[in-house]
Parts: sequence; C-alpha cells; structure tokens
Amino acid sequence: MSMQSNVPDWAMVQPAGGERRLPVYLLLDTSGSMDGAPILSVRQGLEQFQQETASDPFARDVVRIGVIIFNSDAQVVGGGLVPIGAFQPPNLIATGATRLDLAFEKLLESLDRDVVKAVKGGQKGDWKPAVFVLTDGRPTDENGNVTDRLWRPAHDALTTRPKGQIKPSTIVAVGCGPNVDDATLKAMSTGMAFRMGTSEAAFAALFQYLSQSITSSVQPGGNLDDPFADVQPSSDLIRIP
Repeated sequence: MSMQSNVPDWAMVQPAGGERRLPVYLLLDTSGSMDGAPILSVRQGLEQFQQETASDPFARDVVRIGVIIFNSDAQVVGGGLVPIGAFQPPNLIATGATRLDLAFEKLLESLDRDVVKAVKGGQKGDWKPAVFVLTDGRPTDENGNVTDRLWRPAHDALTTRPKGQIKPSTIVAVGCGPNVDDATLKAMSTGMAFRMGTSEAAFAALFQYLSQSITSSVQPGGNLDDPFADVQPSSDLIRIP
C-alpha cells in the first residue's frame, strides 16, 4: 500500500484546559475491489467533507477527525485525531483484502491513546466518539476469504468495553456496490446502516450527509451524543431496516 500525508502527528497535542472535543472516526475500505472510480470518489468525498465541515465555526473548534484505512492491513492516517481545519485527505490506493478486524483494532488503540478521558472532579473529557464505516464488501481474512471470525470479536471489544473505558457513542455502517450484505452491515452498526450505489453522485451525497450530520450536532443544542441522529440522508442512501 502506498499513501502520502503531510498531516503532523496531532496525537501528541492535548486540548486546552476544559475544552471538549468531538472525535469522529472514518473507517474506509481501500481493498482491491474499490479500485477505479470508487476509490477516486472516496478521495473526492473526503475533500468535500473536510471543506464543508471546516467552514462551520463550531465544527472547526470542536471536531477532530481520525481516518483509518483498511485493506490487507490497517493504518491511522496522520497518526491520530486531527483538527478538521488541518486535515488533509490522503492519496488512496485500492489493494488487498478487507480486514475490518484490523481497522477496529486500530480504532481501539486510538480511543485509548488520543481521546481525552473525563477526570473525576476535574475536566469532563471529550465527547464519546462517533464512528462511520464505509465498505464495498463483506469482511475477509488475510487470504481474502469472507468470514465473520475475525471482525466480530474486534467489534465486540469496542462496543462492550468495561465502564470507565472509552467506547463509541454510535457506529454507522454504509455499504456501496453490489457485494454488500445487509445483515452484515446491520451487525457492524450500533446505530443506522445504509447501502448505496457506486456513482459519483452517491458518494457526494454520502459525504454531504456526513458533513451535515457533524456540523448539525455541534451547533448550540445539537446532539453531540449521536451526531448522525438528526439529519435525514438523501435518496442515494437507502436505510437498512
């Protein structure tokens, strides 16, 4: 896998005293089946998402983005959570299998390393992270064979953490293309799950939904506990019942 990013290692940067941040993690499938128009659309969608979210003054102050790409391996882009105004979408190369389990493991590491915990009698810590997963197929093992054996335990390790440990407020899964499985997407998600096509318009609508959800949640009176709850997706996103 080849990827370039000029983003500094923001994981070492702590927020100012009392400042609460909203961590938003995007887990992006860059397996070989995403090659061509889909991976290009993801890159363009990331740029759109960054521009629209960073243009909102509340989001610019509060939102921190963590992008995790996964194929036969998984990698946290830029090393951790990045202020939305400083985020630079990476060059993406589609290759390999679909190791969602490794992405969840990287997410767990970042939650413990990068998200600020509340201190009893002191700072409140960050808001619970919101997690978004985009994939075009079912998770696989290292040989590319479809299996639930690896990703489900990694998912459970995220969602069933003991009290006092950071876990996501919500996980929203979106499947693109003809090879997604509705039941698997629902199992990945703790909130809503969607499926969509692979047209450029569908990806544009998806990332617009993401940016609108995040910017809406950080407005005064917004729903920071579940940023994806209050914005209705476009007709390009089909909600899985």
